[in-house]
Formats: sequence, C-alpha cells, structure tokens
Amino acid sequence: MLDKNKRKFSCLALIARNHGLETLRHIINGNYQYEIIAVFTHKFNPKVYDSEKKIRTDFQEFVDTTSKANIPLYIIDSKDEKIKLEDFAKNNNFDFLISISWRYIISPQVFNKALIGSINLHRGDLPKYAGVEPIKKALENNEKEIAICSHIVMENVDEGEILCKAKHPVNYDKNVSLEENVGRLKNEITSYFPQLTIKSLELLSRNYEKK
Repeated sequence: MLDKNKRKFSCLALIARNHGLETLRHIINGNYQYEIIAVFTHKFNPKVYDSEKKIRTDFQEFVDTTSKANIPLYIIDSKDEKIKLEDFAKNNNFDFLISISWRYIISPQVFNKALIGSINLHRGDLPKYAGVEPIKKALENNEKEIAICSHIVMENVDEGEILCKAKHPVNYDKNVSLEENVGRLKNEITSYFPQLTIKSLELLSRNYEKK
C-alpha cells in the first residue's frame, strides 16, 4: 500500500486482453506507489485467430478506463506501428515497464529504458512452457496445474529472471473440448495478474531503494 513519505513510481503499460485490463484497473483504483503514465494496447484481433481482424471485444473498456483516469492510450496493431512505442520510450522517462498479453517482441531500446525494470507476465510455467499457447501445451502434457509467472523482460522471449509465480489447478473437464478447457482456464486465472504485477513491482522497488 502507498506510503505517503515515498514517491510514486511511473509505469509504462503494454497490455491487452482481460488480464491486462484488470491489472490496469487494479493499479489505478488501488492505493499503490505505482502510477500508469501511458497505455499501449491492440484494437484489432490478430489475423491468425480472426481473418477479418474485427475490433477486440475489450477495446472499448480500455478506452473508457484510460479516459476516465486521464491516461494516454496508444494503439499498435502491426509491426510497422511499433515505431510509436520506440518513439515514446525515447522521449519519456519511466521507472517500470509492464507487459501483459502483449502481441509483439519488445525491443531493447524500449525495455532497457525502464529505470528500475521491465516485467512480463506469462501464462505458463517457465522455462518449461515458454512461448505461445502455454496453457494448451500444459494440458496436452496432462499437467495437473498451470502456472502464471512474472519475469524480467530480456531480448530472448520468456528467458528473464522469474520474480513471482502462482499455480492454478487445471481441473480438466473431459466433457468439453481442449479449446474450451483452455478458454475456461484463461478466465479463471485473471485475478492472478494484478496480484503478481504488484508483488513484482514491490520486489523490484525494494531492491532499488536498498542500493
């Protein structure tokens, strides 16, 4: 919780999906030392899942949440548009970068700009389930639990130091498809993301202040 004698830490958020949205709301509405200075998100569904690239169902909620909190919102939906993020990082200072369900690889000129650290939250047990579709891979391997990991962002995807980890029971339902089990689990683990994000920021903040 916020100590009035300590300064707030500025955070750049690269977030999407409900996991990112709930974390954003948690930080905005909570009494924490962390202040979101800008949000980057995706407006359209990825083409690999939606050939028509329709507007994401959660996009308007990002618009409404950031507008109410007076936080700048930027949209990136192609690799060519990543220059927007690189320009922002070049021209602004921030203590932390937070990545949740971000679609693109984050360049060193962006994640290295964070004064204290850049963190990413991954829906899989690292390093075993690095990369895409970690929940699906875990279910295909008959895992009884899935993990949500917070780790330092590095140039190689999902290889940074693990800061925090939470585990959630699979409770596989044989009466529905693999995809339906994956979808259910994605919803069930949403509440872990705000918790792990705050724990990770607090850990890095304490270590920074001890220096």
